[in-house]
Amino acid sequence: MKHKLWLTFAVILVLAATAHFMVRSAEDKVTDRMLSQADRFAIPADWKLIDEIVRPERFMCISTNPCPSMSRRWETGKELTDNDVAAVVSGVGVEMTADGPCKRQPNVIGNSTICLFTGKDGEFNYWLSVASPGPGEPQKVGLNIRARTL
Repeated sequence: MKHKLWLTFAVILVLAATAHFMVRSAEDKVTDRMLSQADRFAIPADWKLIDEIVRPERFMCISTNPCPSMSRRWETGKELTDNDVAAVVSGVGVEMTADGPCKRQPNVIGNSTICLFTGKDGEFNYWLSVASPGPGEPQKVGLNIRARTL
């Protein structure tokens, strides 16, 4: 009887471990798809990555920030033209729509988002923003990707 109890416990333990690894593998595949989509944005090599946050896919995602999601920020080292920004989003494979030209308005003071590109596919929402700290100053670019929610 004692032998059967240990055997049952061992079987349950093996099944639980197998289920854990199968769920984790599926979660990692979703996170990897998101990161591969992020890598499709043509970020120039001379931009300096200043921040990256990746929230992987999880079976239990308890947060106001959905998972998976990611955020990356770069210092561009220059003022960008519309062509510079268009080149970044050109090969993504998702239609990215701009809210207007990427030009700092002359009457704006301080840090300002000067343009925002948005897009979505069946799995993710995408936002690429360009911020200007001040006139003539190097701009910052942010990329956010989040899982689409129902």
